[in-house]
Order: sequence, then C-alpha cells, then structure tokens
Amino acid sequence: MANRNFSKVQGLNKEIKLIAGSFSIAASGGAATKVTGLGYTVAKSATGTYTITLADAYNACLAATATTQAATAVDLVSQVTSVDVVTAKTVVIKLLVGATATEPSAVTVVNFVLVLQNSSLPSV
Repeated sequence: MANRNFSKVQGLNKEIKLIAGSFSIAASGGAATKVTGLGYTVAKSATGTYTITLADAYNACLAATATTQAATAVDLVSQVTSVDVVTAKTVVIKLLVGATATEPSAVTVVNFVLVLQNSSLPSV
C-alpha cells in the first residue's frame, strides 16, 4: 500500500465512479481470466471479443478505454465496441487486427478504465 495522502477525485458531473481492471487471455484465445479490479466479471463472447459485466447498473458511461499489454509483440488494437451500463450492465471490447476481431498470438493482458456516472441529476 502506498504511504501517501491521496486526494479525492473531483468532477463537474455528480457521483463519478471509476472501475479499472485487467484480464488475461492465453495465446490463441480462450477464456478470459480476471487479474485485477473489483465490481465486474469478464467472459469471452466470440473470437477476439470479451464482455465485461458490471456488478451494478449505472446511469451513464462517460468514457471507456482499453489497452493491451504483452511480453512479446502482438499486433492488436483494443476497441470498445458496445456499452450498456444501464440495463445489460455490459461493456464489450474487441481485439482487432485491421477491422477483424482476432485472438492474441501470445499471452495478452487487457487493461481497462470505465468512467461512470451514478446519478441521474444534472450537474449544476
């Protein structure tokens, strides 16, 4: 644990929540294994496509990013392709080569950050 005094995160939007985590994918695809983070599960839903399911619903997703990490070079670009944090509570990430969903050629970790709003009240 860090020995620092961390300040609160502030935002103009009310009730901003961050969910950050990572999951690992074996070479040539396969099931996703949760590595870090709380408040979500992850599962492979199709070739090169992984669905994050949130434990709770949120009023809005303000931003979603995903990056890939691997010890050996993998020619993949991660793209958030679908977000429904209100009813389905899901975020879908595809690993792409060009515009084609592709399995990683080496063990790959996908890191992601979701910026969520947990209030329906407008910012004043």
